Amino acid sequence: MDASRSFVKDVKRVIVKVGTAVVTRSDGRLALGRLGALCEQLKELNSDGYELILVTSGAVSAGRQRLRFRRLVNSSFADLQKPQAELDGKACAAVGQNGLMALYDTLFSQLDLTSAQLLVTDNDFRDPNFRSQLTETVNQLLDLKVVPVLNENDAGYTLYKDSSGIFWDNDSLAALLALELKADLLILLSDVDGLYNGPPSDPQSKLIHTYVKERHHGQITFGDKSRLGRGGMTAKVKAAVYAAYAGVPVIIASGKTTDGIIKVLEGQRIGTLFHKDAHLW
Repeated sequence: MDASRSFVKDVKRVIVKVGTAVVTRSDGRLALGRLGALCEQLKELNSDGYELILVTSGAVSAGRQRLRFRRLVNSSFADLQKPQAELDGKACAAVGQNGLMALYDTLFSQLDLTSAQLLVTDNDFRDPNFRSQLTETVNQLLDLKVVPVLNENDAGYTLYKDSSGIFWDNDSLAALLALELKADLLILLSDVDGLYNGPPSDPQSKLIHTYVKERHHGQITFGDKSRLGRGGMTAKVKAAVYAAYAGVPVIIASGKTTDGIIKVLEGQRIGTLFHKDAHLW
């Protein structure tokens, strides 16, 4: 176990957030292999006594792919010659969330694990009663060894483009839930191995194993955001710093490996760690 990761031996409640680039393939279809590996890891950790909460993206992207196909089969040849309007994100979210949750339910069922769906909006968290009821519901589910699967309810709600809301994407939602549900660790799974000091595509860029705000804040050059999601690494770092300085350690790691979450909880030095005491190490 790496010395800087020794705190993981005391971790019990873990929030795992998977981004759109992990959940879906480049063509927008759901990435069955990666989701299968994710569910298998959660099953193994659930059996080991961990309390696991999943925050998932990917509904809008998956729904867009299905609605494009539906529009294609329902269009005449003349319709296809006209410019195609962009599909509404809320309609995509409604279709995609249905398919995404059905797949999670099927995969978890094959592993003798039960999942529960919880959709939330920014407005919900403005109500203190909702916060306490959400915590109570999640605690009951975890006591029953159920995996709560949370997502932002994009189908019936205005999407924030910036940080004007209580949360504005699933990275900030995961950070908010980590504090609200008193998690011991937040794992943000991305399509890269962690935070680099430059764009990951640049061979000169180096992986930062432990983020120290005072040292790294001005040195990092971010690449483009992910091809399908809203956030990208900038949003992940912002959410990670917010949660870490409030007392919940955060690790950004790759969601494209078959055992990344297990390695994190074994204390292996993978991904980028955000910790409020990192500057002392």
